[in-house]
Amino acid sequence: MLNIIVVDDSWEKWRARSAAMHPERFSARTFDAHEVLDAGKLASIRETLEQFGAVHVRRTGLRGVNDTLRAMCELGFAPHEQFTAGGRTSESWQKKWVEPGLRRMDFYPPELYLLPNNEVQYQRCSPRRVLFYCHRAPSKGGRTFVHRANALVPLLRETSRAGRALIDKLERFGLVIETGFLHRAHPLKSANYFQSWQERFDTDSPDEVLVRARAKTLEYDECWFRDDPSERAHPTLMTRITISAFWSDPSDGRRYLRFPRIAMDPPSAKNGYRRFTLSNGEELSVDEREALITAYLASREGIHWNPGDLVLFDNLRYGHSRESFEGDREVYVAMGGELWDDRTEQARRQREEAQSKPIPSLARFANTASDPSQRYAIAPAFVRRDELFSVRTFNAEGALDARAFEAIRREFARHGVLHIRNTGLSLSEPGQLDVSLLESLGFGQNSSFAWGGMNSGRTTRKALSRELRATDEYPAHLWLLPHNEVLYQRHMPASLLFFSASACPIAQGGRTFVHEADGMERWIRSRGPKGEALLRALREHGMLIEMGFVDERHPEKHKNFFRSWQDRFETHSRDEAEARCRASTLQFDECWWREEPTPSREPCFTLMTRVRVPGFYVDPASGRETMFFPRIALDPPSIVNGHRRYPLGNGRELDDDEVDLLLGAFLATREGLHYEAGDILLCDNIRYGHSREAFTPPRTLGVAMANTVLNQHLR
Repeated sequence: MLNIIVVDDSWEKWRARSAAMHPERFSARTFDAHEVLDAGKLASIRETLEQFGAVHVRRTGLRGVNDTLRAMCELGFAPHEQFTAGGRTSESWQKKWVEPGLRRMDFYPPELYLLPNNEVQYQRCSPRRVLFYCHRAPSKGGRTFVHRANALVPLLRETSRAGRALIDKLERFGLVIETGFLHRAHPLKSANYFQSWQERFDTDSPDEVLVRARAKTLEYDECWFRDDPSERAHPTLMTRITISAFWSDPSDGRRYLRFPRIAMDPPSAKNGYRRFTLSNGEELSVDEREALITAYLASREGIHWNPGDLVLFDNLRYGHSRESFEGDREVYVAMGGELWDDRTEQARRQREEAQSKPIPSLARFANTASDPSQRYAIAPAFVRRDELFSVRTFNAEGALDARAFEAIRREFARHGVLHIRNTGLSLSEPGQLDVSLLESLGFGQNSSFAWGGMNSGRTTRKALSRELRATDEYPAHLWLLPHNEVLYQRHMPASLLFFSASACPIAQGGRTFVHEADGMERWIRSRGPKGEALLRALREHGMLIEMGFVDERHPEKHKNFFRSWQDRFETHSRDEAEARCRASTLQFDECWWREEPTPSREPCFTLMTRVRVPGFYVDPASGRETMFFPRIALDPPSIVNGHRRYPLGNGRELDDDEVDLLLGAFLATREGLHYEAGDILLCDNIRYGHSREAFTPPRTLGVAMANTVLNQHLR
């Protein structure tokens, strides 16, 4: 692994800056293995890695290297999948292999923060997957941070003019890495941790080493002996390689910025005379280096290590860095797969192979039985309570203090969802959640979502406190499908807070799943022409939400958990109810009466309503589109569900294939951990939908909603 540190700070300043990072708090995508890594969990972890690109696996139950080697085989690091190329550090500086496929780390100075890098970036072939295993956690610091590569360009654009200019330079010129291998008898070789050129190329002959080095065209473009009178007796072999600043995912062509290297100290024998420039020979300016460092520090994701933890990441989509630390830290690394520089023939073949793979066949998640009542029933195999998933978590370390609140607000704004664990809260009911805590999280009285009164909405809301409402009106034995809260009207809450006063163990169920809107859209698009057609239809037509408020006197009203029209519009007059409905233009486009037959033949009427909502939310500031979560009815229209329908905005019902596409996307994008007592889940109501797992009552969950978003009105 190569030094990546700050050039314009002195070593002393960088040590101080590194130590000052220790109190900073961040979140990470985590997967809780509950102390056992069986085959099912290992498969889920690998799916998480492929879907999200990075995951921190906690409570693994791994007790040592042998356990880890067994787990690696199921995670994409089996012997035939391992990446073993690369490695430039001298054997005299480190014991390279702990076991075949597993290497030691941490030979970079522990008192310094190692800035982000892509693993084995100094050649044209790099590993695709990287695994870190914590054998021994440090006493202080030492987190492994991952950094989303596709966050770097936006962050650089935000930092300064220099950052924006740097993006263009990187695109035009690419990156150059120059590295020297000292003669093994060089007087300063003991201070240099790279291999000697004799060790690296297995020869003592200067002529032969040039031949062997120049033959390694995947590692070097140029090789030469350094012309320095002081080294004529013991010359240094210099190497140079130019690599693309951006590299592409073979499967979908998306391009990601490599993490440009930054050197702290000038070239010297100690660091192998290494230099990191652009291909035109230009050094990065002080402003450009500072723009990179700012973007690097702003993109950190990570939580503290515990023995047995794993961190896995995609070396294309993520870089990694290491916090300075104190005490013993033993973290081992494994690498798997191959990723080639875009300009190589191997990269072209990888792209062709990826593009030739058939589109995965669509599983039938919905039951298309002739019985309409069972048509959209989801098979229990797809919604098992014992199936585990990941989600972004923040460890409050037992205290929600000012420092924790500051970090939580930052991480939630940045990522759009956050499961806060280890809060230190011990309450018997959600309504006991302190008002000042809600204020600190942005869910206080002044930020509360304006419902329009307790009688607005479609279901009766039970107030737990001034800010919190009860959930779980939907039947406990069913999976409540993903949705954006209050999408059935123009005004929606911007963010949601769920608080669980008690634990919901695996056997009980009851997780709140969150679903990334962009991830759902990607999944649907990946299903080929049918997916593309569905997305076009939703963008063009939007969706209709049609439902009725049943008369409170209807003999089957007790089966219906929506409000009666008398309750919703606070009147027993049909004329007044209709007038109030038509005046509620932020909730309804149309309303009409439907006469309901009753055994007594006494007329009862349902007030039917319809609203058209867009299929995509368009941010008024940026113009960015985010897909809304289409509603799917699991049973046909009836008195029990208020005759509700969810067709496209042009009135066309979704066909079975479209329903299956949506159900598949819903299932594939689940994120969530089982609640522990005192847990808080924050959710951005635009970037994420949310769903609720089936559960066995009771369940003590409350929800607060904050701020208002206006979704565009389609005509």
